[in-house]
Amino acid sequence: MHDTDQAAGHEVRRTIDQETELVTSAMTLVATGGASSATVVGLRLGEAVIAIVAPQAATRGLRLEPLWGPDEAGCDIRVVRTLP
Repeated sequence: MHDTDQAAGHEVRRTIDQETELVTSAMTLVATGGASSATVVGLRLGEAVIAIVAPQAATRGLRLEPLWGPDEAGCDIRVVRTLP
């Protein structure tokens, strides 16, 4: 049982790391003027990702908008510039 729990923990950590990287890339795209907004779709752990990257988004003049689906099993995250 312990091995199963450990494997599940590694899977969650890997998913958070991957999804955090996707949202961080979208933040860079918007912050550098490459796009006025960007949406990362199909995130399984969007709420955790927002908690991790929100401070960085705020300092870069960005807003993160969670877009929940009808089943709330996952979410998309829209990155929008708040400063001109």
